[in-house]
Amino acid sequence: MLEQYRLYLKANYTMQKSVNLDDRLYTRIKEIADYDLDASLSDLVNVCIEEMLLKGRVFYYPKPYGEIALYRSLMLRKDNLRRLEEIKNIRGFSITRMINLAIKEFITRYDNENKQNIQSKNIKNL
Repeated sequence: MLEQYRLYLKANYTMQKSVNLDDRLYTRIKEIADYDLDASLSDLVNVCIEEMLLKGRVFYYPKPYGEIALYRSLMLRKDNLRRLEEIKNIRGFSITRMINLAIKEFITRYDNENKQNIQSKNIKNL
């Protein structure tokens, strides 16, 4: 993959979008953005959305029972929003629920990979 494809075209600018994020997901993705990666929360959420769209694994993700939703404003890429709108029109899923799904899938993969890395480091240190 050529390096320039990891960057965004100017035409794919960010747009402000307010969504309800599940508190548990928001707290964890914010921790990852603040402490682990050199990325803003919005940058990380855009990566989550892009990964979900690339894999084509978009399904309905219901709000967990008893979960508190936080109304947050994010800067999302125009192309990501356009593609989420298309899915919304076809399948009827809300953009908020799809964004929560994308974050949940990213956190699950991220935490599993980090757990494996920590375990392998511990084995090497024995």
